[in-house]
Amino acid sequence: MKKTTSLAVAAAVSLGAIAEEPGSFALEEVVVTAQKRAQDMQDVPIAVTAMSAEMIKQAGISDMKGIAVRTPGFSMGSFNPAQPQMFIRGIGSNGDGAGGGEQSVALFLDGVYINRSAGAGTELYDLESIEVLRGPQGTLWGKNAIAGAINLTSKRPSEELEASLEVGAGNYGLQSYRGMVTGPLAENINGKISFSRKNRDAYVDSVIDPDIETGDLDSGNVRAQVLVTPQDNLELLLTLDYGTDERSGSAVVPAGDQGLVGMFLQSPALPQTGFHENYLEDAGRTHVDAKGISLQVDWDNDFGTLTSLTAWRESATAMNQISLGTGITAFPVLTIDNFVKENSEMLSQEFRLAGEQGDLNWQAGIYYNNEKTNRTEGGAFTTAVDLGALFTGGGVVPLGTTIALPDDFSIQGNETTSVAIFGQGTYSLTEDLDLTLGVRYTREEKDFTNVGTGGAGLYVLESYDVAVSETWTAPTYKLVVNYHVNDDTMVYLSAASGFKSGGFDGTASTGEGAATPFDEEQALNLELGFKSMLLDRRLRLNGALFNTQYEDLQILQTFPNGSPVPPLQTKNAGEAVSQGIELEATLALTENLQLSATYAYLDTEYTQLDGNLEPHEGNKLRNAPKHAYSLAALYDWDLESGGSVNARAEYVAKDQAYQDVQNVDYAAIPAYRVTNLRLTYVSPEEHWEVAGWINNAFDEEYYLHNYALAPFGAFHIPAMPRTVGVTATWNLF
Repeated sequence: MKKTTSLAVAAAVSLGAIAEEPGSFALEEVVVTAQKRAQDMQDVPIAVTAMSAEMIKQAGISDMKGIAVRTPGFSMGSFNPAQPQMFIRGIGSNGDGAGGGEQSVALFLDGVYINRSAGAGTELYDLESIEVLRGPQGTLWGKNAIAGAINLTSKRPSEELEASLEVGAGNYGLQSYRGMVTGPLAENINGKISFSRKNRDAYVDSVIDPDIETGDLDSGNVRAQVLVTPQDNLELLLTLDYGTDERSGSAVVPAGDQGLVGMFLQSPALPQTGFHENYLEDAGRTHVDAKGISLQVDWDNDFGTLTSLTAWRESATAMNQISLGTGITAFPVLTIDNFVKENSEMLSQEFRLAGEQGDLNWQAGIYYNNEKTNRTEGGAFTTAVDLGALFTGGGVVPLGTTIALPDDFSIQGNETTSVAIFGQGTYSLTEDLDLTLGVRYTREEKDFTNVGTGGAGLYVLESYDVAVSETWTAPTYKLVVNYHVNDDTMVYLSAASGFKSGGFDGTASTGEGAATPFDEEQALNLELGFKSMLLDRRLRLNGALFNTQYEDLQILQTFPNGSPVPPLQTKNAGEAVSQGIELEATLALTENLQLSATYAYLDTEYTQLDGNLEPHEGNKLRNAPKHAYSLAALYDWDLESGGSVNARAEYVAKDQAYQDVQNVDYAAIPAYRVTNLRLTYVSPEEHWEVAGWINNAFDEEYYLHNYALAPFGAFHIPAMPRTVGVTATWNLF
C-alpha cells in the first residue's frame, strides 16, 4: 500500500515536486484527493485529470469551458449563461427545473456540492488545483455523480504574509482584476481574502438594431477564509464566498435552411448576417447571484481522522431571452420570450472517519443534503400570424399586425432531501497488489408542487395545480483491483455503479404530465486502466479503456403532446452504452521543453429506445465527439538578467457532436480546431510578470451550443472569435 497523507494536509501540498538529482528534469509528482485522501495520482486507480495552480495560470483557465477542452472525454455546452451543460463520456444533464435539475457531472468546491447548474457558469479564481474524475463516482463522492465529478480546491490561508494582484485587458473591452492577501491573524490563526472581477463587451451583433448586442460579461467574486489550528491534531477552516454574474441573454443565432426559421432566412428581403450576427430586437438578460458558508473540521486521533463538513449555499437566478433568436420584424410568425426566476437554498452535512490499520486503508461516513428551490418559468408570446390558422391551414391576419398572447408559465416548488451512508476500504494483499471495495446507500425524496397557467395554450394546454412526492433509493458500489508492475507502472481493473435520482418536469403541458415522475437513472462502468512513468520519469503516460452501460437514461427532448410548441420534457430513454479509450501524456523533452497531449475516442449508442424515440435506436449520445484531442508545448528559458520567459502553444480539436436523440446534422456542433498562444516574462525575483496571449488565434468559427426547436429550425450559440490581451501580475511573498 502506498503511503498517503491526510486530506487536510493535501490542500497545502497538492502539487509538489519530486526530489531529483542535480541536472535531472524528471516530471513533478501530482498529488490528488480523488479518493478523499492525498495520493500520488499515479497510484490512484481512477481515470482522473489533474491541473495545478501553475497550469491553470499558464493555460489561462478561468471557467468550466477551459477545463472541458483540456480533459479527455469532457464536453460542455451552454443553452444560456445560467444553464451550462457538462457531459463526460457522452453523459450529462440538460434539464434545470425545480424538481429535476440534478447534474450527472457533480461539481464540488472544497468538498461542498454545488447544487444548481448556474453555479458551474461562474468565473474560476484562487484555485490550488482542479481534478476531473471520469466515470460513475457512486461511493465516496455520491450525490448523483453518475458521469463523473469535478473537484475544485481553493488555496488555503498561509502562515506567511503573501499578496498578489493581477490586472488584465484585451479586445472586446476586456478588463479583469484578481487579487489575494493571506497571512497570520493571530497565534494559530491564519486568514485569506481573494477576489475576482471581469468585464467584457458583447461579441454578437444584431443586424436589425445596432444597439442590440449579446455575449457580454460582468462578473465579480470574493472569498474569505480563516484557518484555525488550536492544537496540532485539530484544524478548522471557515470559508465564506459571494459571486455575481450579469450578462445579456444567449448570443443565439438562427441557422440553416430547415424549418420555419430557415424558410424566412431565405427571403431576399432580409439583411444578410455573418457568423456572429443575428436578428434580435431584444438582448435579453441573465443574472446569477450565489453565496455560501462552510466549516470543515479535521481532528486527528489515535483511531484515525474525523472530518466534519457543514455547508449552506443560496443562489438566485433571473433570465429572459428571445429563444427563437429572431426579432418580430424579421420573423413575423412567432416570437417567444422565455423567462426564468429561481431561488435555491441548500444545507449539507458530511461526517467522515478515515484511518489506516496495517495493510488496510479505510474511510466511512454519512451525508445529508436538503435543498429547497422555487422557480417560475414560461414563455411570453407575440405573433403577427393567426397561429390557429397556421396549424390548421386556415387564413392569416395581415403581416405587420402583432398579437400579444397571454403568457404560459409554471410556478414550481421543490424540496429534495438526500441521505446517504458510505464506506470504502483498500487492502494490500501483497506489497504490489491492492483490492478496493466501496459501497454507498442513498435515499432521496422530492416534494414537488407545480401551478401551470395555459394563457396562450402553446406550452401549457390546461391550467393545473399539483402537489406530489416521490422517493428513490439505490445502493452503489465499487470494486477495484490494482497491481504495481514495477515502481513506475500500475494497472487496474474496476467495476463501479452510479445512480441519479428521478424527478418531475417543470414546464409540463398538462396536470398529468406535471404529476408524473420520471425514473432514476442507473449506470455500470467497467474500466481497465494504467498509470506509468517512463523514460527515467520524464514521460507520464496514463490511459483507460472503459465500457459504461446505462439504464433508464434521462433525456431532455421535445415530445409530441398536442401543444403547438411542445415544451422540453425529461423522459427515460431505455438503455445506452458509452465506451472508448482515453489517453493523457506529458513529456519533459528537455530541461526547458515540456510537451503534453490528450486523446479520447468515444463510441456511444442508444441501444434501446421506447415510444416515439424507438426509430432512433442506434444513434449516438449527445455531446459525444468520436475523436477529441489536444496538444500543448511549454518552453521555459532563463535570461542573463535573472528573469525568465515562458512560451505556451496549444491546439484543441473535437469532432462533430450531436445535440439530440435524432442525431440531426444541422443541429449538431460541427468539428472544430482552435489554437491558443501565450508568452510570459517573469522578473528575476518572481515578484512580477507580464503575459501576452491570443485565444482562438486563427479565428475559428465554431459553436458553443446548437439545438433544434421544432417546427422552427436550428439555433446556435457561436463561440468567441479571436481574442488578444495582456495580463500583468504582482506578487509579494
